[in-house]
Amino acid sequence: MLRRIAACRACPTLGTWRKFAARALGRRDARFVLVGEAPGIASIENGRQWTGAGGMLLRREIRRLGLDLEDLFYLTNAVKCWPAAHLPAGRARPGNRSPLASEARRCQPFLAAELTALAPEVVVAVGAVAARAVLDQPVRLPDDHGRRYRDGGREVVVLLHPANASRHPDVWPTYRASLLALFGELAARAGFPIVEVTAAVVERRGRFLVTQRDPAKDLGGLWEFPGGKRERGEPLEACLQREIREELGVRAQVGARLALVPWTYPQRRVLLHFFRCRIASGRITPREGQPYRWVTRAELAVLPTPPADAELIARLAGAAGVPRVPRSGRQGKISRAGWRRQK
Repeated sequence: MLRRIAACRACPTLGTWRKFAARALGRRDARFVLVGEAPGIASIENGRQWTGAGGMLLRREIRRLGLDLEDLFYLTNAVKCWPAAHLPAGRARPGNRSPLASEARRCQPFLAAELTALAPEVVVAVGAVAARAVLDQPVRLPDDHGRRYRDGGREVVVLLHPANASRHPDVWPTYRASLLALFGELAARAGFPIVEVTAAVVERRGRFLVTQRDPAKDLGGLWEFPGGKRERGEPLEACLQREIREELGVRAQVGARLALVPWTYPQRRVLLHFFRCRIASGRITPREGQPYRWVTRAELAVLPTPPADAELIARLAGAAGVPRVPRSGRQGKISRAGWRRQK
């Protein structure tokens, strides 16, 4: 099949039919496949996928976990050849253009054959062209960024292309966090030594809830936001609700994520998801007798805490306040209008 792809000259619109060599495909035994829209000229010349300006944004995020794309994914594209843009006068090298619908249609059987042969658990489709080629149904970006579909026996995750997201500085921090969260989840599922942890930032009348770690455990005696480890396949919000119930005997209402922090300890690599929360019902009753406090911002700033919490604590200590969790608890995805307002 790869030989058929290399020999294909079906699209007269593509001219030179420049493609990636087979060595640029990443892991052929991977459980996950990353589908881009088409090769870019910088990546073609580098002989390595996702090494243009947009692709390096993906690589920077996954490297925060100590990994690279090839460690986790088989890499392919909806359109296998480089779509060259028209060469403007005075420019030495043509740039990239978006693939045409006709090009994607001609390449679709190749992509389908790859996915059938690989039988991945998860396909990550980056950009609208890739998403439509994988799902064969309408996809609207940025509205559908991060949306998960079931397609046959596999899960498909749709992402906004980084070259698009990076043009909007106000949106970019949220976008980066979504990439890091996805990479962390998949890396843990693939068996890499990454522990995902959720933590609740609960503010009440200007004070924050913190608990003290067991002196006999790692980082013993330090103060932290309550929470715990994510179990395999567990939604983040459900993980945090379970941990707060088991640890403190109360029901928590989980709001938006405040921060996502990767951290390397000598024994393990941790990805911490901090969510703003409120106590919906119950009275705090530590199940293991651990001390807890409600502390002011000033007190929070000087408490001995794990190093991974430092950046968020600095933000909270200097902030006017943390927005409250809506009582409905509804956390809808960002709409197209919402993305425009953030630009």
